[in-house]
Amino acid sequence: MKYLNQLIDDYTALLQNGELQAAYKGIMDYMSGLRNHFSDFEAVGGIYQGYMDMTYFSLNTQELMGRGLKIAVVYLHDKKTFEVWLSARNREISNKYRTLIHSSKLHQPLFHEKENTDAIIEYTLTSTPDFDNQAVLTEEIIKGTREFAELITGLI
Repeated sequence: MKYLNQLIDDYTALLQNGELQAAYKGIMDYMSGLRNHFSDFEAVGGIYQGYMDMTYFSLNTQELMGRGLKIAVVYLHDKKTFEVWLSARNREISNKYRTLIHSSKLHQPLFHEKENTDAIIEYTLTSTPDFDNQAVLTEEIIKGTREFAELITGLI
């Protein structure tokens, strides 16, 4: 295991190359633009930039808000994957809906990783995003997010 000084030296070398900043800025710019495509939801949250682990924004409908739930469109940096998650306002609500959803017949694409305490249920939108063809990527994410919202509404 490296000491903090070595980790920071490695980090500094990556920053001096300039590509890390360009990639990160590209992800943030894309997420900002993507967020604007969901204006038909009752509430669209701000972008959480994360610690280079994940970046997300939340979406909500009146029905979900009334239950203390929300949908998060998530980019996982280390996996280069877009997912959509059902999350809750607090752990009590999360546990209630996790039990309810997991006891029902889950549709095949829905899953839950036990180490992910932020999500009740997850759905992979794409594990091969093409940032060079953002129109197609955006359409794929929008379509998958809407399908997820419909599935969730049917389960709750």
